[in-house]
Amino acid sequence: MAAALVCVISLAGCDEVRIKEKRLPETARTFISRNFPHTGVMQAEKEREDGTRQYNVRLADGTEIEFDAKGNWKSIECEFSLLPEAALLPTISEYIAANYPGAKAYKIDKKFGGYEVEIAPAAGQTGTTTDIELIFNAFGEFVRESR
Repeated sequence: MAAALVCVISLAGCDEVRIKEKRLPETARTFISRNFPHTGVMQAEKEREDGTRQYNVRLADGTEIEFDAKGNWKSIECEFSLLPEAALLPTISEYIAANYPGAKAYKIDKKFGGYEVEIAPAAGQTGTTTDIELIFNAFGEFVRESR
């Protein structure tokens, strides 16, 4: 009985709790199944950050996705693959294709007022081999680049 009480007390202070995939919000499960249909969920966690609930998911291919409490993605990082088209607004995809031919987007973060997208340039592109971070506003309009 005492051991169970200690366990409950220690868990009460945890900010992260592992959960089963079926415990993710429906919106998150749908996003994963549509955009990563051939990749299984390896780990899912529910946590509180700054007083708000969020979910962190790691897929079998190394992709990490953060979802808000409603299951909307906040951040996607594809370690060994590319971002799914659904993660990029069409204007962002078009901008990357027009200005960085052959570059591939592998990370995106939703920020207040816009998006941060990291791309890996095509070999020999603009003489750089370093990744490029592109900043877009909420409408997908280009704001600036940083390297």
